[in-house]
Amino acid sequence: MSRTEVTSRPGPAGSPVLWSDLLGRRIRQDGMDTLGVSTQTLAEQHLAKGEWEIAGDLAEYFLDEMTRINNALFTWLEVILAFPGSGVSVDGVAEPRQVIAAMRSFGPGDGDLVAVALACDAQDLDAASARIETMRVRMAAVHDQLVWWIQHLLADIAERHSEEAVRDVVIRTYEELWRDRYAAWPQMTPVERLQISVEGMRGHLSGPRHRGDVGIIEEDDRFRMVLDPCGSCGVLRRGDPDSGRPGCDPAGTRTAHDWSWNRVGVGWYAVHSAIVMEWLPQQEGRPPMRPLDGCDTSGPCNWFIHKDPSAAPAGAP
Repeated sequence: MSRTEVTSRPGPAGSPVLWSDLLGRRIRQDGMDTLGVSTQTLAEQHLAKGEWEIAGDLAEYFLDEMTRINNALFTWLEVILAFPGSGVSVDGVAEPRQVIAAMRSFGPGDGDLVAVALACDAQDLDAASARIETMRVRMAAVHDQLVWWIQHLLADIAERHSEEAVRDVVIRTYEELWRDRYAAWPQMTPVERLQISVEGMRGHLSGPRHRGDVGIIEEDDRFRMVLDPCGSCGVLRRGDPDSGRPGCDPAGTRTAHDWSWNRVGVGWYAVHSAIVMEWLPQQEGRPPMRPLDGCDTSGPCNWFIHKDPSAAPAGAP
């Protein structure tokens, strides 16, 4: 859930954040040339033009994007903490949810968003830009710590139990989180699938400045998203390009599994992409939802959204 109501109410004329009947909320629907541009950057561009209402709308949507992703990570943590034998679980699921609810309710960017709105009202470009940047930095710190925490908890489950136990945690998380997020996927047009996919990776703060930049390449039969790096497992492995925090060599698969791209060394955080986007759909008799190539490596991660989903090849992008 968002911390604001920005996606449920009409936006100002000219805002690229438009209503989607399928999603029941607003989402960025600008063209291919700007869809992968960080929402922060887009807000700054409108500030520079003196388009204060649009800039304020984008700043609020930027917080919404980041909050949606952080909330998804909190949900994942609820499932991990409730998993039997996790080493930190308690009886039932209510207690982990209570613990996470307290953390989830803290809004690191809330004060900055208020300051951005006031600066836009005062037509103060420098103050508005500075507070959007501060908002991003505060949200990024929480995001990156959640990714780190999930990676280590999953590594502990693999060590205590089995690699298959991590797969089972991801499947449970799919039922709690990703199934609902992508419920409308079959009804979406290829462009709508691209929009929701790019929104998620902007919210993960992907890209060379860790502010949500995503490369988009349209090919004849598919769209290719280029994450360099991905804002979650990419930053974990390669380091934070914004702060300079070094990367690490995250613990991962020691055995090649069909649910981990048949690779050894896939980090435990990263393996959910293989399971949710490729392995699970195929287990249900469907084509891969959004095949990946190069995930959790030293190079860019590529996501493929086929214009005809049935044409997505099994076991390859």
